[in-house]
Amino acid sequence: MTTNPRSTTRLVVTAAGPVEITRTDGDRPAVLFFPGGHCRSSTDCGQGIYTALGHEVVSFSRPGYGRTQVGSMDAAAFADVVREVCEQLGVLAPAAAVGVSFGGLQAVHVAGHRSIGVERLVLHSGAPSTLPYPDSRAEALLGPVAFSPALEPAVWWLVRRLVRSDRGLRAMLARLSTLSPGQWWDDLSAAEKDQARGVFNSMGSGSGFVNDLRQARAKDAGQRMAALARVRSPVLITASPYDGGVDYAHAEDFQAHLEDSRLVELPSPTHLFWIGPGHDLVADAVRHFLDE
Repeated sequence: MTTNPRSTTRLVVTAAGPVEITRTDGDRPAVLFFPGGHCRSSTDCGQGIYTALGHEVVSFSRPGYGRTQVGSMDAAAFADVVREVCEQLGVLAPAAAVGVSFGGLQAVHVAGHRSIGVERLVLHSGAPSTLPYPDSRAEALLGPVAFSPALEPAVWWLVRRLVRSDRGLRAMLARLSTLSPGQWWDDLSAAEKDQARGVFNSMGSGSGFVNDLRQARAKDAGQRMAALARVRSPVLITASPYDGGVDYAHAEDFQAHLEDSRLVELPSPTHLFWIGPGHDLVADAVRHFLDE
């Protein structure tokens, strides 16, 4: 197992355009990691769970995020680009495709892409399933506006100012939980609060979030169902019923449509499942799943 693994962020030039990746060294087979909405390859979305197990991690900035410039490419088309990146990096037979939140759809398409040869699929707090996302009509209407390329820089500037204080950080995390802050805030250590603050500080939507939303509509449920049907590898699904960012129903829907899948319910109080009381359980679930 690699101690203090080295991470480097770079561009890989593909036929579709440059793709930003963050590659973290490891002695065990590579994991292809797809962060969630508002996140680029270097944003902390739980990659440490995999590096702690000694896996190499190749994290991708999906279309519209970071310095990836492939246009408004959907998850199906970007899977071909992921294959090209893997070929250039010499990544053969990845141990798993891992999707967090909105990155779950990309991981599904990569797992179903026979030329990539992914051995397993992991979905952490994933959405959309065959169900549409966002889960509320208000979020579906406001999301494309508030996080449009024109407005998102101002929105994230305000968020970064807000989370400087514990009061502001608590308010932001509360939006990602179905529990009242009094039930979990004091259980977070100072280090965990700083880790969550770092996540918000690194976020930005670019044109990626609007692109994500376009692929999550109810009318496209049939396409998402077909993508799930192409997955033949074992699947681990983790989710928390207290997640205020993604409804637990998505995890149940994934399990219903993925043949060789298991669902692990987490006690995580917020959408940031890798921070706080759910961390050890999800880390154990991942370790057992990848070691089978």
